[in-house]
Amino acid sequence: MIIPRTGLGGLSARRQRVLMQILPQVVPSTYGQPAFSRIDKNWKPGAGYTTCGGLPTFVADQLGVTPEMKKEGMGAYGLTGVRNAAIRRGCWVHTGRTRAQPTLSCDRPMPRPGDIYILCSGRGHDFGCCTIQKEKETDPWPAILGAKVEHIGIIVEARDNLWVTADAGQSVGPAQAALYVRRHYNAATGLLTGEQEPKGRPLRRLCGWVDVDRYPFVDGGALPAAA
Repeated sequence: MIIPRTGLGGLSARRQRVLMQILPQVVPSTYGQPAFSRIDKNWKPGAGYTTCGGLPTFVADQLGVTPEMKKEGMGAYGLTGVRNAAIRRGCWVHTGRTRAQPTLSCDRPMPRPGDIYILCSGRGHDFGCCTIQKEKETDPWPAILGAKVEHIGIIVEARDNLWVTADAGQSVGPAQAALYVRRHYNAATGLLTGEQEPKGRPLRRLCGWVDVDRYPFVDGGALPAAA
């Protein structure tokens, strides 16, 4: 378990529960361990996909989601679906892209511990990443050319330019793992480093995050939706 350097003071009961009770059930863990199977029981080497979506799904399930919320995309493994679900519920914080814009277009400068963060490819971020996007062809809304969602995880600490996140989909040889990851955030570009892969991945942009306090999980800890 990792606790932010600032401690738990000022964090809601829900955020404390994510850090101290939910994440330690499955982080750290590696494929083949019972804890990792709670993130994704079907993945195996060569499966052709990463397990990063399994960790936010596990957290959402622990906090409680209704069938309607799952249909919207929260707790349903899809990466874009999590963002769609947060937009629907008024809980998505979309980040600005350039120096000319606020680096983070919200009422606080950084995500907070427990928030579900999303990284994107950056192309089309400004106009596409704050709009509900198609996940499948049968979705009844137009396709928006937003940036591709590349990764999803949980914020443990976002302080200045040194962040700690909890992430599944991390490479450990041929296997995958759920680990605590130290990352560097560049506020000028919005890029967040730290993906673990043998060949390395290009830098990815902080697309935004789900404000976990404002999402109406079944545990009843949600704050009123922002006006």
